[in-house]
Amino acid sequence: MFTKSRSTWMHVAIEIVLLSVVVMLLTGRTQMAIGQGQEQSLLKEIHDKGELRVGFALAEPSQFKDPTTGEWKGIAVDIMSDWAKVLGVKFVPVDTSWDAMIPGLLAKKYDFASSLNRRPQRALVVTYSDSFIVDRAVFAVDTRKSQAKTWAELNKPAATICAVLSTAEDSALSTVSPAAKITRLPDENECRLALQGGRANAFFDDVNGQAQYAAKNLWVRLIVPDPPILLQGAGFAIRKGYAYDDMQALDIQVQHWLNEGLMTQANNRYNVVDWNPFTRR
Repeated sequence: MFTKSRSTWMHVAIEIVLLSVVVMLLTGRTQMAIGQGQEQSLLKEIHDKGELRVGFALAEPSQFKDPTTGEWKGIAVDIMSDWAKVLGVKFVPVDTSWDAMIPGLLAKKYDFASSLNRRPQRALVVTYSDSFIVDRAVFAVDTRKSQAKTWAELNKPAATICAVLSTAEDSALSTVSPAAKITRLPDENECRLALQGGRANAFFDDVNGQAQYAAKNLWVRLIVPDPPILLQGAGFAIRKGYAYDDMQALDIQVQHWLNEGLMTQANNRYNVVDWNPFTRR
């Protein structure tokens, strides 16, 4: 009768263990592949529809309506319009408001929400792209009615500050619990009218839009809070549950604009100006 040596049996045992490990690894990879195959692809949905739908709310210079044509224009609009060409689909801007921006995205009224500040609470319900712009919020005051030149001088119980409803500025201002009262209006134009009409002592909004506002109105002074009340990147957002590849493709589009001169061209095209001079009025 043939009998294997102890050494031979040991080699057999080792081979069995190694074979078991290989089987486990292959099974794991197969299950992973199956899981990835079931992952949703937003890019495929966009290609199948033949259009890229993007939700826009007023935020000059990133996105605003041309007063002559009624069409959306701005830095963010150009980025996404250019990306639609890369994807080979039709670009479809969708009107929305800031308080309806994320609900509209979750309700699938559009594929991307534009120019959303990358805030921790929002990141729980949407997935963000890389930032294409940095949002620093500042106060605009009327020099004909206000002597305030600092946040401390402005932040008094008798003062009223306007913020656009459901924006990052609205949330950030509420977080610092100001002594001043906060009034919330649907868009930046209404807050500007409140400032001009004396219903608000200041308007709290993104520095780029505020600088353009000040450039057009000699009576506007900008107050830059130090330390900042809001200093965040802003990008595009999608619903959760899609493949990483979908957002990576947009991240590469954003980096293409930031690193290859397209953002500089857009800043010049939409008259993005230096805000510092307007703090010295």
